[in-house]
Amino acid sequence: MVLLTTGLLLTVPLGSCALRRVPQQQVPVQTDIVGFYECQGMNADGTAYHGFAEIVRSQDTFRIGWTINGEFFLGIGILKGDVFAVSYFGGAPAVVLYKVDGNRLIGEWTMGGFDGRVYPDVLTKTDKRPPPPEPRERPPVKPEQREQPGIRV
Repeated sequence: MVLLTTGLLLTVPLGSCALRRVPQQQVPVQTDIVGFYECQGMNADGTAYHGFAEIVRSQDTFRIGWTINGEFFLGIGILKGDVFAVSYFGGAPAVVLYKVDGNRLIGEWTMGGFDGRVYPDVLTKTDKRPPPPEPRERPPVKPEQREQPGIRV
């Protein structure tokens, strides 16, 4: 009788574990952010800017290129859920953090040397392909700046 009781006691806890519903982990749906965007935001001096951006997937990361006021900036980012984090160089190391909101990416950016301030930047997805950036004139090269033949060490 003792053996039978022990056997029943072991069966009940194991049976109750099997009947419990184990919650399934919800896997976030990966948002498709690849495409062209119209860009608007605020410069550090308080003036508004407008431009275009393109986001391209590269395996697990994304490349983003902004054309703003005739200047081109290139960044690399990671998308996790609805958060898109981007690092870029705009004269100093900089970051922008976007929240994906439908066809818009609502973000804030900052750059080294800006005393910890953040500024708004909003990307709105568009079907329009942005115009190519205008070629910039390079300043003339002075004779002493021209590359000289020879071996450099």
